[in-house]
Amino acid sequence: MSKSVISYQSGPFATVSMGLPGDHEGKTATRVYFVRGTEKLALIDSGLLGGLPALEQAFEDLNIPRSSLDLLLLTHEHMDHVGNNGWLKAETGCTILGHEGRADRVADNMLNAKAIVHAFPEGEHFDLNAEYLDWMGPEEGPIEEFIKDGDVIDLGGGVELEVVEVLGHSMGEVGFFERSTKTLIIADPLLPPFNPVLYLYEDPNVMRATFDKIEAFLAERDVQAVLFAHDDVKTAAETQELVDDCRARVAKVEASMVTHMKANPGISFGDLRDKCCDDQDMVREWRALVSIDASLKDFVAKGMAEQRDGGWHYVGCSASPRGAGIRHHGRADCSLAGSWRGRRHPMGAARRNSGPGAGALRGGV
Repeated sequence: MSKSVISYQSGPFATVSMGLPGDHEGKTATRVYFVRGTEKLALIDSGLLGGLPALEQAFEDLNIPRSSLDLLLLTHEHMDHVGNNGWLKAETGCTILGHEGRADRVADNMLNAKAIVHAFPEGEHFDLNAEYLDWMGPEEGPIEEFIKDGDVIDLGGGVELEVVEVLGHSMGEVGFFERSTKTLIIADPLLPPFNPVLYLYEDPNVMRATFDKIEAFLAERDVQAVLFAHDDVKTAAETQELVDDCRARVAKVEASMVTHMKANPGISFGDLRDKCCDDQDMVREWRALVSIDASLKDFVAKGMAEQRDGGWHYVGCSASPRGAGIRHHGRADCSLAGSWRGRRHPMGAARRNSGPGAGALRGGV
């Protein structure tokens, strides 16, 4: 009898862990979550193609007929989270739900790969197959219904998944809050410290706002457990520690950028990526280009950096007409301490959709 692939089981949840290849091998896994109510069965994320045997066995271990899977809920578009979409759609007939922001990439594996791995000339030497496409099955599973912050997916028997928008790592990412158990399920807005690559974010300010949002959510919703895609289950207190660590790692990326632009005026984009990765003993790869580019754009907007003759220069800070920078006693302050300060976004009462189709997700999908 084979060993069970279910690595965690509690209440309505059952976790399937899938090892990651490449730079992540032996260091990080992707987890997908079955969530069972009395009326519907959902799976959060489909994982990567290499984890398909584990996913197939999970149906057997849990004594779940494949045809009973009603919903596939996607956190975001990255290859290790959507890799088995097509197989699940074909085998189960489930309805696929996700954020509208990156639906085009979920529907097209090649676009998904090129949009991030080959987003910059400095990343074009990376093999799309090994780095991305091989992580996904040959058939895509496009998003069929869009979900957004505050929507509620009713699985029956009091098991309700509230959608929580957590942008930054991806600009189309959501998590889910199961209300009856006060359990928060998130994929990649909080990345574990043992991740072998530089912190991946598409907008540093949005990323910081999401850190603040998660911090507030933990307290205001009395979160009892947090389930992660790439880390073990944590308490709210342990998750708060991770939030603080993630803030620090994003700040460290930007501190390295400033240090190396000052020390090497005119530094190239590729060299800046390499030095920032080296500072944190991380792999020099394509994800880091996304984060470095995002922070460079923010530095330019704040008047802290500019590109001249193909290289990057640190130019200090001045208040822009658009209000970039923080003013203290009438003068602009674009110091790193100021530029890293995230804005608080207090979480109010959970809202539901309003307007046409507002109730469609309550037992109707």
